[in-house]
Amino acid sequence: MNIIQGITLAIAVLGAALGIINTWQALDKSRVKLRVRPKHAIPIGVADPRLTFCIEVTNLSAFAVTVDETGVFYLGTDRRGAYTQPVLLDGKGWPRRLEARSSVTVYGQPPSSEDGHLLKCAYATTECGVTRTGTSPAFKQLAARGA
Repeated sequence: MNIIQGITLAIAVLGAALGIINTWQALDKSRVKLRVRPKHAIPIGVADPRLTFCIEVTNLSAFAVTVDETGVFYLGTDRRGAYTQPVLLDGKGWPRRLEARSSVTVYGQPPSSEDGHLLKCAYATTECGVTRTGTSPAFKQLAARGA
């Protein structure tokens, strides 16, 4: 193999690698990506003192998605606790269309264990049926208390 053939081979390998990376990025851009973060909420002023739990949903996708359900999953079962009438402080409606890089925070009462099943994680579901889950130190603390 001479130097010309070596350079040609190196350029071909580089082109193939860049093609694979480009394909992966194109596929990744078409995926629904949501960050789901359960948090403690501290009611201040005239806020309902029972609303001490919230779930922040951030759209990390490159396109808009509509979130139509949030809640918690229980450990060891397929049951879930959904916030059917979520409290939203911004006064906008539910379900919520989230543009790219925007978020919504759903407030509610802390979820409790159901039929002896402990809390597993928080979730958000889009109108197209994609469900993403998330947990946090605050949620783990809530789950440990057996809320």
